[in-house]
Amino acid sequence: MMKETLLFDEPVIEISTREVTAITPDTSVAKAIGIMEKNNFHNLLVRESKEIYQINIQDLLVVSNAESNVDGLMYSPHCVHSDTPTIDAICELVDSGQRAAPVIDATGELAGIVTDYDIMRWGAGSRILKDAEVTEAITKKPAYVYETDSIGKARSIMRKSNIGQVLVVDAEEKLKGIVTQGDILKKIYKPKRKMTAGEIKGENVPRMGQSVSLIMSSPVITADVDANLADVANLMQEHDIRGVPIVKEGIARGIVTIRDIMKYLRELKERAMVNVEMQGDLDEEYKELAERIIETNVRKIVRFARRVHWIKIVIKKERDKGGVSYYKIGVHVKTPDKLYVGQSEPGGTKTITAKRDAGEAEKKAGKRRWDFIDVLKDALLSVEGQMEEDKKRRRKK
Repeated sequence: MMKETLLFDEPVIEISTREVTAITPDTSVAKAIGIMEKNNFHNLLVRESKEIYQINIQDLLVVSNAESNVDGLMYSPHCVHSDTPTIDAICELVDSGQRAAPVIDATGELAGIVTDYDIMRWGAGSRILKDAEVTEAITKKPAYVYETDSIGKARSIMRKSNIGQVLVVDAEEKLKGIVTQGDILKKIYKPKRKMTAGEIKGENVPRMGQSVSLIMSSPVITADVDANLADVANLMQEHDIRGVPIVKEGIARGIVTIRDIMKYLRELKERAMVNVEMQGDLDEEYKELAERIIETNVRKIVRFARRVHWIKIVIKKERDKGGVSYYKIGVHVKTPDKLYVGQSEPGGTKTITAKRDAGEAEKKAGKRRWDFIDVLKDALLSVEGQMEEDKKRRRKK
């Protein structure tokens, strides 16, 4: 039989926020900002009859008239269906460029909202991300400014590079802080305490010309180079941040953003779409369990190889002299660089001793689950071990 394996295919509604706060188009920008800041929202849904719209805080913060309505800023968002597999919903968010998407049920009714922070919360407990090193998604050579550079320079770099944050370093390039688009919006465009020309006594410097150190976040939430992506995802959702610098001895070696992790998951999905061919005789009672074991192990295999062309599992059912059946299994994994082969067999009949009352009785095991399950796992583990060794050798080069 042929099976195409997928990663994390649970419905997206399972990780979504189901209690949705929504406003109407005649809500003022000031009120919408208040709701978003109170609830720590970055996006907010707008309901008009059965129509669903969306606004984001970045657009609201640059509006000159805070008493105007949000209807001029709302847009029709891409929506995802509640039964969409989580990985597909992630891909849809990446493609749409949205940080959040309404989730609708089979009748078209609003069932929730899924945000990139929901995805990070899910990812923080995901074995998929726990098994992935930060190097899998890191952006090396991150954009940075010196702590004496201007706020305007930081904004210019973000606009030119289409990024949401820049690092702030000292003269020795030690990490001192981070400045985001949100920092500039909230502290320059809509500050709670107005920053004026001449913020530094004796100087007459416009706000955008002042030192970036005045608005940077410090100390910075960072992760070590040995961290995994689940650690990073946890930091993002716990501290409500979109990027985590990866440091070694105080020097930033790169940065991992929410977008980086989502792109990594999308790439992982593409790599995990592997055709698995099973050849040979297999008892019907084992088929469902075999598929689950294979799918779990294929996820591990694709993390060792950048690309897997195909996987073939050859099953041979044999009988020993006593007539007890057992299995021999061969696993063949083809990557662009190599063909990996793992083989396993249980060794035929197993004799067990059962103690009864004062005496002992010997009996031969009949058809045993371990004959198939253990042999299948051993064959898959053999391939995984070979691939892991190759991956370690590549790192040393």
